[in-house]
Amino acid sequence: MLLLLLCTAVSLCAWPALTGDPLLDDLQMVPLRRPFPRADIFSPPHRWQPPVEISFQATAALAPGSFVTAVLLHHLLSLALYLLAIALLLQLLRARHPGDRVHPWHAFVLGAFALHPSLVESFGHLSARGEALAVAALAALALALEHRYTALGAIFTLLGIVASPGLGPAAAALALAAALEPSSPRARRAALALALGALLATVVAFGVRPTLAHLALWAGRVPRAVSIATRALLVPTETALRLPHWELSLPLTPAEGLTAALPLLVSVFLWRRGARGAAVLVLGAVLSVLPLVLRADTLAYGFDRYLAGAAGLLTVAILRAPPPAWIHALSAATRTLVAGCALALLLLLGSMARQTATGFTSDAHQLDAMTQMRPRDPSGHLRNAWFAARTGDVMTARRALHNTRRRPLTPAMNDIVQSIAAQVRER
Repeated sequence: MLLLLLCTAVSLCAWPALTGDPLLDDLQMVPLRRPFPRADIFSPPHRWQPPVEISFQATAALAPGSFVTAVLLHHLLSLALYLLAIALLLQLLRARHPGDRVHPWHAFVLGAFALHPSLVESFGHLSARGEALAVAALAALALALEHRYTALGAIFTLLGIVASPGLGPAAAALALAAALEPSSPRARRAALALALGALLATVVAFGVRPTLAHLALWAGRVPRAVSIATRALLVPTETALRLPHWELSLPLTPAEGLTAALPLLVSVFLWRRGARGAAVLVLGAVLSVLPLVLRADTLAYGFDRYLAGAAGLLTVAILRAPPPAWIHALSAATRTLVAGCALALLLLLGSMARQTATGFTSDAHQLDAMTQMRPRDPSGHLRNAWFAARTGDVMTARRALHNTRRRPLTPAMNDIVQSIAAQVRER
C-alpha cells in the first residue's frame, strides 16, 4: 500500500516533466529523430556510459515515428528506474526492520526521498538517464549488502559506476558502512573488498586528475560544492539547477561555510554516538557529489543530478537505524500533531517537486523559475545571461545582464559579466 501511494504521488508530481518538450541538453544527447535548430551549438560530449547508451538506443528503436511518443517513452523509462529505486529502498527497510507495518518515521523518510524536488532531476531530464540508472543500482547494492550477497553487490556496483562516474564513491561508502556493522569476519572482508573495488573501478574506467594544478582546482571547489549539495537536500527551494563552472569557484559566504562544515559535524556526532556506519554514509553522500574523477567534470554543469546518489545514501543511513526514541515518549495527542506536520511537509515537498518538474518543459521556463526562487541573488540572473548567450538568445542575455548589474557583485562575477557582454556585442 505504501509503495502504491509513493508511486502515485511521484507520478503526479512528475507529470509536467513527462509530457513537456525536452530541453536543449536532452536534444543534444538523446536520439529523438527530430532536427533541432540550436542543437548544433554544442558538440556531443565524450562519454563512456554503456548502460545509458544501450537504454537510449533501445528506447529509440521501440518508439514509433511520433516525436511526442518517443519523448514520453524516454521519460517513462527514467521514471520507472526511479520508482524501482524507491521499491528497493522499501525492501531494504522491511529486511532491516521485519514486521507487518512500516513505522511512520521510516514512511516519512521514504516519502521525503521520493518527493524531494532535487531528485526530480534524475528523471525530469532525459539526459540524466545515467543518474536514474545509478541511483537504482545504489539502492540494489544496499539491499544486496543487507542480505550479504557480495557477488550480486559487485555487479550492481559496476553497473552504477559505468552509468554515472560520480556514483563510485557512493558505492564505496555503502560497502564501507556495511563492513563497520557487526557481522562475520568473512562478510566484513567481502564488504571492504567491494569498497576498494568500487574506487579502483572508478579510477580504471574514468581516470584520476593527472596534475597538481587539476587537484588544486578541484580542492578549491570542494567547500562550495558541499555547501550547495547540503542546502539543496535540506532546503528544497535551494535546488541547485544548472550550475555553470564559474559558480563553483565563487567565494564562500559565512552561511555557506557553515553548511559546508555541517556534514563533517554530523559525521563526528554520529561516530561519537557509536553509529559508525551512518557517519560513513553521511561523508559518502558528500563524496558522491564531488568531481573526484577526471570525466566527472560535467558535474559542474549538471551538479544537481548527482544529488540523487547523495540522497540515496542519507536515506539508507536513516532506514537502517531504528525509529527515534523520542517518538515513543510523546503523548497520543502530540503524536497526532507531529504526524499532521509530517504530512503537511510531504505535501509541500510534492508541490515543490511539481513546480520543479514544470520547469523542465522549456529552457526559458526553467531559467525563469530559477531567478524567481531567489530574485535578489545576482548569480541567478548571471546564470540566466550566461545560458542565453550560450544558446544565442541575445535579447534575453542583455536583459539578464541588466538585472545582474543592479545588484552588488563580487570581482569574479564582474569578470563574467564583462565576458558575456563582450560575447553578446560580438553577435
